[in-house]
Amino acid sequence: MPSPEVVDVNIEHMIRIAILHIISLGTKHGIFSLLAREPTLQELLDAVGLPNRALLVKFVSTLQDLSIVEVRKGRLHLNGFSYTLEVPPEKYDLLLPDWVPIHEEIYRMIDYAFITPTHPHILMDFDKDADFWDMRMNTSFASAYREVMADVAGLGPGSLVLDIGCGSVSPGFFGEVVGYDGLYLGLDYSPALLEIARSRVEERGLSVFLKELDARLIRPVNEYDAVLMSFVLEYISDTEKVLKNAFETLKEGGKLVIVEPFKDAFENVSALEFFEALNKDFTGFPVASEIKKSLEEAGFDFKTERPGRSVLVVERL
Repeated sequence: MPSPEVVDVNIEHMIRIAILHIISLGTKHGIFSLLAREPTLQELLDAVGLPNRALLVKFVSTLQDLSIVEVRKGRLHLNGFSYTLEVPPEKYDLLLPDWVPIHEEIYRMIDYAFITPTHPHILMDFDKDADFWDMRMNTSFASAYREVMADVAGLGPGSLVLDIGCGSVSPGFFGEVVGYDGLYLGLDYSPALLEIARSRVEERGLSVFLKELDARLIRPVNEYDAVLMSFVLEYISDTEKVLKNAFETLKEGGKLVIVEPFKDAFENVSALEFFEALNKDFTGFPVASEIKKSLEEAGFDFKTERPGRSVLVVERL
């Protein structure tokens, strides 16, 4: 059984490599040499000459978030910066390999996005590019966080589970975990991903139900032992409403389990956000403390646990 540390270590490494790709992009497109002249943002946009100016503005904003660039009196200044990629020896065996080519593909897409945000080589739409997302959800990293979620939620045969933003792979995994005496309901707003999931679970005869639904439209009907949300809150604008509706579906003692690269747990996560924003629905990674504050303001009684920096467990009291 993978530990939450496996998830944390791999997210850390994703962020490190994203920073290196940010630096690579700045060098490749001549952005750093132009920034050395201390231009205004408008002067930089005109000089770089990349067609997708909105993405270039986001790139400069990311450089500011990473403290590579700062604004002084309306001009952009490059800070002296260095970056060392370190992985402690004791964490080598926690690194999972097959997410790397997926992320390399995303980094490649950015170059096409600089040409136009609708370039056909950008494969980040949940429906149109469902096969890409299915590959991403089939990595050993995705398998690891699913196993962690099942463990910290205490899932087993007979469990009742609601999975928000289930995608194409989780239904089969959690369907096996809860067995024929349990119930798994997977919600997703991508019909293409649900169709892939449906074809798999039907072949195996699992106790799985799938429904196309925007997470903001969840209405508490049944009560569940666990509500799962893995890498989904970054695609939801009205998180307070979604969290409230999700938490209301829990039994007393039920657990809401969220896996994310929380902004208040990982440094420099904005580097990863720059690439993930190729998906038009991406709104940014959540803050764990804001999730807890939102549930408090909704009037719920609960206690929280942090098995890992990327894992938040909220138990309803």
